[in-house]
Amino acid sequence: MHFSDIVLVYHLRDERQVAWHGRRHAHGPGDYELHYFISGEGSFRNGPAIWTIEPGSLHLTPPGMDHQILATNLRKPITYYAVLFHAEGSSKPGSVVGDHVDVELAELLGRLSRLMAGPLDIGVSHRFFFADLLERHFSGTGDLMEASRHSFMAFLYGLLAGSPSSYGAPENAHVEKAIAIMQGAIERELDLDTLCARLELSREHFVRIFSARMRMPPMRYYARLKIEAARAMLSSTNLHVQEISDKLGYANQFGFARAFKRVIGIPPSEYRARYLQKADFR
Repeated sequence: MHFSDIVLVYHLRDERQVAWHGRRHAHGPGDYELHYFISGEGSFRNGPAIWTIEPGSLHLTPPGMDHQILATNLRKPITYYAVLFHAEGSSKPGSVVGDHVDVELAELLGRLSRLMAGPLDIGVSHRFFFADLLERHFSGTGDLMEASRHSFMAFLYGLLAGSPSSYGAPENAHVEKAIAIMQGAIERELDLDTLCARLELSREHFVRIFSARMRMPPMRYYARLKIEAARAMLSSTNLHVQEISDKLGYANQFGFARAFKRVIGIPPSEYRARYLQKADFR
């Protein structure tokens, strides 16, 4: 198994992107695609079925199946990850390991195809698994790229077991509501006191339950949501770094650059140089 592409599409509303991602198309032999929807309103056509896009829904598209994203409400734009992976020839042809991998993967994908005849609701907390997967795949470092492949295989097995990744969390109404509020405030400012007031919870109680379920404090999670949006803008739009900084509510470009580098490890300008248009308009 190897990745053909990993894409983060943030707020699908640009006319050119809507046309590209909304085209009806199918992939070739051995090519499977996962779509993981984070937010927004629209529909996903997968073969003969059309599904309403729900936050946290995961769709599997097998080889040769027509699929299409229908962005029907641009006031509530769609954000999603897509992973296109090839399930044949993951090792040298004819090798014992290669044959074993192909058999194992064929069985795994057969079971997943039966499980995912319709979308799976896995919740939005796995978004950072996909963010890490994207970063490792495009790192250019052999060991990290191999790690991304193995973690993705573990994710697929986890789907069958009902626990896709360590980012998953038990359901909690307050945490789910908090994440929805954060998602809606990515392009605004939001502080912990305001968030707690909207949830009608004390700071101490909210921080405790959120951290226990999401493996990080709430405001760090919120900061990562902003960086996730910044990565998508850097890789798939022509917005200047200053414009992205302003759009995401940072005080200035330098503060944005520091926050971005702290999470991603490289400055925004370098990230753009590496990843611009790799995901879109192939």
